[in-house]
Amino acid sequence: LFRKEFLQILRVMIWITVPIVVVCFFARGYLARMIFSRDAPEIAAIFGFLCLAIFFRVVYAIVSRYFYAQKDTWTPLIVSVVAIGLNVVLAWQLSRPQNYGVAGLAMAQSIVASVEVVILSIVMLVKDKKLFDRDFIDGIWQILSITGFSIVAAYIMVSLLPLSSNDTGFVALGFKLGMITLVTGTVHIGLSNLFGLKEAIPVVRKLKLLAKSVLKPVRIEW
Repeated sequence: LFRKEFLQILRVMIWITVPIVVVCFFARGYLARMIFSRDAPEIAAIFGFLCLAIFFRVVYAIVSRYFYAQKDTWTPLIVSVVAIGLNVVLAWQLSRPQNYGVAGLAMAQSIVASVEVVILSIVMLVKDKKLFDRDFIDGIWQILSITGFSIVAAYIMVSLLPLSSNDTGFVALGFKLGMITLVTGTVHIGLSNLFGLKEAIPVVRKLKLLAKSVLKPVRIEW
């Protein structure tokens, strides 16, 4: 029962996080200019490198709970200590001016976050070789396939609504960012429902109920 609930939560979090990461990566310039008016290109580059770290940090938060539920606190602790050491080395190497500068710190974070998840996943498989069943693996492949279409949708929207030098202020940037997010999210949810992903079923059901309540005909009594 625990294994089933763990894999279900992990799948749901991956399904939710993937479109957010896609939007954050392709709309990083919009977000950077909206938050920081100065040095927006450099901030956008840093944020782009951090997108991978966002995904793996979310996955790590779920994966580490597996060990805590098994009353194993040493494995996450040891992996975290190794990750800290790796982060120091990578940050020192990548953040040099002749390499990537400040953006190297973001690259180091993404690399370390991915390494942590990979190590913990390997340890989980060693402890429980039947943990990742066929249903989970097929679901992840479907999510990755749908992510490809989400990436295409985000790329098309960024091409249709490019970031220009005249785009300033919350309204102009917020409109473009909102449209990119809306289309990417719609493609992700729609294709997930089309492919029969169970993560999309409750979301689509709620959206249908919301649409019915909004479009409900109003009776006028004379």
